[in-house]
Amino acid sequence: MKKSLLIILVLTANIIFAQRIVNGVITTKTNNPIESVEISVKNTDLKTFTDAAGRYSIEVPVTSGILEFAKEKFKVQVVEITSDLVNLNITLIAGVDLFELSLEELMNIEVITASKKSENQKIAPATIYVVTEKDIIENGYADLTSLLENVPGVVAIRTDHFTFGGQRGFLSNFSQTLLLVNGREMQNLIASETFIATQFATHNIKQVEILQGPASALYGANALVGVINIITKNDSTDFNATEYHAGIGTQQTQSHSIVFGKNLNDFRISGSFRYFRSNLWDYKDFIKDTLNFRQGVPAKAFPVNQQFEQRSWSLPYAAKISYKGFYVGIEGYELRGSRGLENITLDYKSQYDYRQLALYYAGMDKEISSKLKINAELQFYKEKFWGLNTSFNKAIYDTLVKNGHDPDLPLTDQEIQENFMDIYSQQSSSGSKRYKGNVQLNYVPSQTVSIIGGYTFDMFDLLGIALSKNRLNPDFNETRSIDNSMRKPFFRQYKNSLFLQLQKTLFDKFYLTLGGRFDYHNIYKSIFTFRSGLVYTPFQKTSIKFLFGQAFREPTIFELGNLSINNKTVTIDPVRMNTFEIGINQSFTSNLVMNIVAYKNTATNFIEPAATTSFINSDKVINVFGIESQLFYKIGKIKTEIGYSYVLKDADDYAGERTANLGVYKHRITGGLTYNATDKFSINSRINYYSQIQAKHGNKEILQVITIPPYTKIDLTFSYVKIKVYDAEITTQLSITNLFNSTFYQPDIRLGGPKQFLQHGRQLFCNLIFKF
Repeated sequence: MKKSLLIILVLTANIIFAQRIVNGVITTKTNNPIESVEISVKNTDLKTFTDAAGRYSIEVPVTSGILEFAKEKFKVQVVEITSDLVNLNITLIAGVDLFELSLEELMNIEVITASKKSENQKIAPATIYVVTEKDIIENGYADLTSLLENVPGVVAIRTDHFTFGGQRGFLSNFSQTLLLVNGREMQNLIASETFIATQFATHNIKQVEILQGPASALYGANALVGVINIITKNDSTDFNATEYHAGIGTQQTQSHSIVFGKNLNDFRISGSFRYFRSNLWDYKDFIKDTLNFRQGVPAKAFPVNQQFEQRSWSLPYAAKISYKGFYVGIEGYELRGSRGLENITLDYKSQYDYRQLALYYAGMDKEISSKLKINAELQFYKEKFWGLNTSFNKAIYDTLVKNGHDPDLPLTDQEIQENFMDIYSQQSSSGSKRYKGNVQLNYVPSQTVSIIGGYTFDMFDLLGIALSKNRLNPDFNETRSIDNSMRKPFFRQYKNSLFLQLQKTLFDKFYLTLGGRFDYHNIYKSIFTFRSGLVYTPFQKTSIKFLFGQAFREPTIFELGNLSINNKTVTIDPVRMNTFEIGINQSFTSNLVMNIVAYKNTATNFIEPAATTSFINSDKVINVFGIESQLFYKIGKIKTEIGYSYVLKDADDYAGERTANLGVYKHRITGGLTYNATDKFSINSRINYYSQIQAKHGNKEILQVITIPPYTKIDLTFSYVKIKVYDAEITTQLSITNLFNSTFYQPDIRLGGPKQFLQHGRQLFCNLIFKF
């Protein structure tokens, strides 16, 4: 009996612990081996990886006969191992090699900016362009400016101080656009400017969503013509790694970045830090160009051997800790620049601009029930900035000549310092502050209905600036008084906001969106904005959008604080915008996709200068009609996209002429061609075409319409991605911008003095990314 029992136990153990060797090769549909595929036995800790030739071998217990094959960007495949497969080679075909994916699959992107919730881009109630991390690597985008200049309907103008431009024919310093990072506003406080410079780099970007058109019904003030929402890697729970980026380029450019995220059950910690410095482009010859740069300015006033020197230094940072739906975090940057070409300057070496902006936040995401979720968040912003400039001022110069300065002699260093040097500073202050509280409810009573609503309290406590001619850190008076230019009573502003949005699916083909927002401001009182959208999907590969939206931009403290000609305070109302859009997304084949949208913007109450020290609301109605389109095509290892923008803006009466599209490009073309030579190596070229443009002369004392000729810029990027070295993945990039070193100009749309802005010549940048 005992012997029989022993035999049974031995046989049972042999069955339980019996191993089968399964081996094979994993390839793509085109028979290319796939490296680093993870092969695991389900419900066990057993796993292995394919080698460079796609080969693998794994022991599979008899009692656990299911293998799982997984790799990032590939569909997970599951195979049941039967006795017939023991000791047999098998070849598995990867179904979603990125180079084999159809465009429809590649462009099946989820976005959150259009509705403050995740939804498919094709049915989102907005015109929205998406740039992914993969796009950033392929195209060699180093910063937000280079990314934006390749988006239809967007114009980005480099001054090497901060980026001018805008969306859909409304160009300035992006002050008509709302800039978000993970849905949180990141404009500067002093003037609600996006202030896009080197601090907004791409090292920590998972996805950028550029919403074209008004969005105040969701986001409130300043989302006048669009929203830029940067979604970071460290804020995404699916980023569970550490990345180190090292970059080097021409103009003594260098950067070092770390991005990390770690999930530990219910606890997560993440962050991002970057150090960047560069001399940027050397414009030493251009600043002496009396025809193309400083036309209309007395040439003899400038030092004979005027020097040019500029630097940019930035330190953006982010950190976040979360546990079971509760979280705290910080997002901010320090930025120092040399003011670039923004103004005609007498001393470019001594100029600088230093900015600090930090956002601290804490909140919670709570699931009340399977149908109701709540997010509550408190935010605190703090900002300081200071700097020095020596901008040329014709009125001051004329006074010096009148008082005895010889106009045939250059200004002396002492004359420049005493008369043209301006020091502006908040350095000795406590800084401007913003306090914000948000509560948002997401209610999904059924699969066809979604309701989002919320409340926001927002208070600004802004500071002006201390001015000096000789003290680098002048004293700051924070006494709140109508007589104190640094802190007038209306520099403290607050508002309360309520918004509600309903989305309903009708007959499985119509997606209806209705939303509205009510804002009450202590200065300009109440304002209501409305949005509506209807997306119709008559066929599986077709979606048609009908959209209407309203938006507004708040007057800044500079606009509110100026006086009218008769020395009385002027009431400035918000700028208003209505936009109608119709768009279509069509997949002709699985590898040919097109988007096209037509829109009309109507703006009223536009804020414009009435005199040197005053602003008023214009009584003119500004109409802008436009068309934006994108065409995507993919064949084998080649992928291409072409974007086209057409803008027709109402004519302006200026300098005795009536000129349509004044300061606005009528035609813009941007295109990209990517060749994936292997599954790791790709070559990308980008082309940007700007049509001829009629613009105001950048020197506001010269009432003249100038013509800037058309130009074409070509960039080139080589990428070698995800090279396996031990436990690390290495990606290398070499980017060449302005490949042919072309000379081209863009308009000075803020009339700061320069006739126009020269854009930089050929630049090289090499980037290494180590992912652990």
